[in-house]
Amino acid sequence: MKKTNGRWGVVILIFLATSINYLDRSNLGVAGPAMMKELSFSKVEFGILGSAFFWTYTLMQIPVGAIVDKLGARVTYAVAILWWSIFGALTATGRSLGALIGIRALMGIGESPAFPTNTRVISDWLPTHERGFANGLFTTGIAVGAGLTTPLVAWVVENFGWRVSFIITGSLGVIWVFLWLYYFKNRPSESRIANEAEVAYIEAGQTAPEKTEESKVKWYQLLKQRNVWCILYGLFAQDYLLYLMLTWLPTYLVVEKHMTLIKAGFNSILPWVAASAGALLGGYLSDRLVKRGWEPIKARKTIMTIGMLLSLFIIPGAFVESASSAILLISLSMGGMMFANGSSWAIIADIAPKGTEGTLAGMQNFIGNIAGWIAPILTGFLADRLHNFVAALVIAGVIGGVAALIYGLFLKKDNKPLTQEKIATEVVS
Repeated sequence: MKKTNGRWGVVILIFLATSINYLDRSNLGVAGPAMMKELSFSKVEFGILGSAFFWTYTLMQIPVGAIVDKLGARVTYAVAILWWSIFGALTATGRSLGALIGIRALMGIGESPAFPTNTRVISDWLPTHERGFANGLFTTGIAVGAGLTTPLVAWVVENFGWRVSFIITGSLGVIWVFLWLYYFKNRPSESRIANEAEVAYIEAGQTAPEKTEESKVKWYQLLKQRNVWCILYGLFAQDYLLYLMLTWLPTYLVVEKHMTLIKAGFNSILPWVAASAGALLGGYLSDRLVKRGWEPIKARKTIMTIGMLLSLFIIPGAFVESASSAILLISLSMGGMMFANGSSWAIIADIAPKGTEGTLAGMQNFIGNIAGWIAPILTGFLADRLHNFVAALVIAGVIGGVAALIYGLFLKKDNKPLTQEKIATEVVS
């Protein structure tokens, strides 16, 4: 029997969900200049508004990881995307800083299950040697949602106002939910889109094909592993650069490089194109290394280290006067960060005890998204006080360089990995 390719249809679905996720987040950055003008927000106030989403989004990461592992991806994702779509659209109703902060904080709760759910789906639906590319593909949705749609969102803001843009972007998630519930099941064996041959192929290619219905490993016990600490800081570094750009890039081009909003929208495309290419290439190369016999952790960490070294291009980008040169260097930095990002998610399945992938993904996303608390506010504060974005961009580069060192020096195959059996033994003793 010739195997089907339903698993890639599932990857496309989570790619679309990720694109919608980041479109709803990034709309604020595109609408920023218009909102600041209409509502008389300072750079610091707008930075606080940009950070508000991450307050709840981050705090929810550890509990939602456990929820995904317990309830499964199908129901969790459907409820989550409906929630965040509603509050994304309700951003259009905000008329004060306090009201908008509350709406964005509630939206953050809805978006919190997205990446832990994506990670669990990849772990359940993909063999080990395909996970790097699959993670690269769905993380490309970050670039598509946050960057490639920017000119269209800018056009809507310019012609219909910033409130209409939030209503339009907030409506897309509802359509996706119908597709998700129709096609997706938690296990390939239960799905109509994967035949027996594909199910056998998936299970044969998984490092640990046995399934654990409920993990006995608690989230805090995962912190016994050195590798967990490495990936926690690494995603923080990636997210710092990501959320700085997500919140400030169009506004930076308008304020610092004196572009119109439409021109800033089009010029914002290149960094996100580079990010998309980096995500796909990094995922593809890490899978190639695994297929050539490399240990999965070694393959992923090599890609992650190279990517974070490339992210250092943000530092010279902070000092160039030319707008085109700044955009080029920012693009190289973003491409490097996303080159590392897909493997940062793929490596979870290589580190986590079976049944805890969602929990570890939630922990990683929790620490990573603390950057979302810091980057928007600190960038606004520094830009307001120093009247430029130089210090803000340099800080992002330094944080990324430290991640490259940590990946390169400390992320290694663990000869005594944490397992369900080891935890059971500790409990008994």
